[in-house]
Amino acid sequence: MEPVNEAISRILILHADPLVQRRLQVMLRRPEYEILLASTVADAVEVIQSSNPDIILAGVDTPAFGGSRVIGVMKSHAVRVPVIAIDSAPSVGHAVEAMRDGAENYVRCEARYGVWGEVVERALNESNSTKELEGARRRINDRYGFSQMLTRSPAMLRVFDAIRAVAPTNATVLILGETGTGKELVSRAIVARSKRASSPFVTVNCGAFSESLLESELFGHERGSFTGAVSKREGLFEMANGGTLFLDELGETSLSVQVNLLRVLESMTFRRVGGREEINVDVRIVAATHVGLEASVAKGEFREDLFYRLNVFPIHLPPLRDRREDIPLLMRYFLDEIGRKNEVDPPVVSAEAMERIVAYDWPGNVRQLRAYCERWVIAFRSGRLAESDLPQDILGGGGVTAFRGSTYIDEKQTMPQNVMRTTRTVERAYVVSVLRQCGGNIEAAAKRAGVSRRTLYTKFKQYNIDPDEFR
Repeated sequence: MEPVNEAISRILILHADPLVQRRLQVMLRRPEYEILLASTVADAVEVIQSSNPDIILAGVDTPAFGGSRVIGVMKSHAVRVPVIAIDSAPSVGHAVEAMRDGAENYVRCEARYGVWGEVVERALNESNSTKELEGARRRINDRYGFSQMLTRSPAMLRVFDAIRAVAPTNATVLILGETGTGKELVSRAIVARSKRASSPFVTVNCGAFSESLLESELFGHERGSFTGAVSKREGLFEMANGGTLFLDELGETSLSVQVNLLRVLESMTFRRVGGREEINVDVRIVAATHVGLEASVAKGEFREDLFYRLNVFPIHLPPLRDRREDIPLLMRYFLDEIGRKNEVDPPVVSAEAMERIVAYDWPGNVRQLRAYCERWVIAFRSGRLAESDLPQDILGGGGVTAFRGSTYIDEKQTMPQNVMRTTRTVERAYVVSVLRQCGGNIEAAAKRAGVSRRTLYTKFKQYNIDPDEFR
């Protein structure tokens, strides 16, 4: 089998009419596309097996193909590949059948160039997103067993190593990171890989309660211990007995609460508010805070002895601006997830918009990115997210990267040509940046970029990059 060029998108056109094949070839003629032709279903299956197309355009107007049923045949041989139904005599019935059988779209053969460009770009975007997400999931799951956490950032991979090391133990874990970096997600990953995975996992946001209410929430209270305490109530420590208690935003607690927490951590005993009975528990503590606890200790706002008791195994989560290579991956995941939940197609993101999004500093981190993705799915469903559609905070500021200022527009060329130039410019800048950071080490650069060595060599050849220049 011939080696596959990963820089080229392969489009299979299955149609019995050579005139339709020729028209679509002309409409989709681009340097970055390789057009594969098949006149029969058997030929198409052979092409799928030998060339692994990225998308399939399948005619549903040929009786010999079984009408729209050809879509199901194509999907059975290329499960993850988007299939677009094409029809010379479109009808509602054909469209319904094609979509029911798994077609991603239904297009009239005589559609204009602009329509075909958008349809194919969307399908390729979906195909590439699916492959990238599956590849990332597979790599992370194979190495760490984290199927729900996506990254290609070395900083986050070190976090995964830390999770894997501490999870099987009973050690107290302190998760440090800015708001929105995923501290609770990390806590759940620790619990899921611990010996307490099937035991209670109880969470509390310490910053959401006043001092008196937090003590009652954590330790419970006896009847009549304060106004409104009409009955005895168990606290979260009792509820988490035998399992794990996640104390989120621990840096927001008062010194009085900190004293009681220290006592519980050291002896695993406590009294309910207003009670005299000593209660023994077996609870593993995972704590998290966005506050710099060492600075709080220096200011007298956090007890030093409690800090050392908590800081047994610290895990530092990097902000999103320090793992920009993850932004496109996370964004594609969020767009697809939110689109599925709302039963709409997510927007196609232009190269210019993605460049701005990657350059933005994301002060709210992953949580902010997800919120924007939800907004974009709602506002631009089945459409295109252009640079001009981005909010002013993204357009107006937010960080400098190797990509910033690297694009230009040639008004004499078409939009697809300009988009492709932008994409190539950004991609080349990223490859050069990674090589520079890794000192020209190709294996390290491939790991950092989250691609194979073969893919990286393809990019070297495509963009005329000599890795020796960076050693």
